[in-house]
Amino acid sequence: MTGNASPEERQVLQKWIDKSRDNEQVLREIEKIWKMTPEENFETDVEEAWRQFRERINQKSTEKTVKQIQTVRKTYPKKSNTFVYAMRAAAVILVILLAGMFSYYLGNNNSLSDSIAEKSEFYQMQEMVTSRGEKAKVRFSDGTEVVLNSASSIRFPKEFKGSQREVYLDGEALFKVAHDASQLFIVHAQGARIEVLGTEFNVKGWEEDGKTEVVVREGKVSVNSNLSELSDESEVILTKGYMTELIKGKAPQPATKVDSNYYLLWTSGGMHFDNVPLQKVFRDIERRFDVNISVERVDILDVPFTSTFQYAELNEVLSVIAASLGTDYARHEREVKFY
Repeated sequence: MTGNASPEERQVLQKWIDKSRDNEQVLREIEKIWKMTPEENFETDVEEAWRQFRERINQKSTEKTVKQIQTVRKTYPKKSNTFVYAMRAAAVILVILLAGMFSYYLGNNNSLSDSIAEKSEFYQMQEMVTSRGEKAKVRFSDGTEVVLNSASSIRFPKEFKGSQREVYLDGEALFKVAHDASQLFIVHAQGARIEVLGTEFNVKGWEEDGKTEVVVREGKVSVNSNLSELSDESEVILTKGYMTELIKGKAPQPATKVDSNYYLLWTSGGMHFDNVPLQKVFRDIERRFDVNISVERVDILDVPFTSTFQYAELNEVLSVIAASLGTDYARHEREVKFY
């Protein structure tokens, strides 16, 4: 309702809506109530409302309560302040009511309760986050190993269940996916959907960059757009030594042959740039070394830069860039300026 749901949360909600028309109708009714009220500050003690509801649940039928909520619109004039707050309250109460009905029903249905408990375990998402200047390793419940680059984050379930293993990446990571023919492994990264069964590949996709790069070291992966209108025709298959690039909102580029070792240099302390605009080069350096870079002339940010550092030291990288541009730079602690 507030527009603050993440793409992953929206996807979960959409799956719930698609299950039945009743689910969709519930959402639409709540949405109508919410949109009929202006965007004003509204506070309610949800815990207290929940307590009161639990006390009343055995005294009043849920059907009668729903009817009471539905009559709010008829009770108050449309433009009165009382109406505004009553409608907002109705939306909050309706959400609490639905949760209570669901909880009450589960309490009287052990088999369904067990099923829901099992599903909720799946949605207990974990998150690994790295700061600028650090890397991390994580091992998933299926044995998949991930190396996470600086200033990156990855969300994954506590335990993989069902026919798919789905994770969500913002940043860069090297995946060594444990093979499991019964569970497809899916990485969501800035508009890209990468599907594998078991392989080793690198995904680079920060939200601020607006694009995703996928390079395969071993095995085979499928790269597609997360957009349903593009997914049917935009699939690109990558095998060992091939890469693709996907700009958010567009289909992935055709596969191109590369030396995957260059794209994995970051895991051993190196850096590789191949005709990359300096603006993006500076972003990578800022993430890697936890510094802030500024320039005196903004036109240099579009200049393409190519270089490989087997083991990158900050001063060496800055010196090479300055020499290639014919400029100077000054560094004071975490602040760097090219002039």
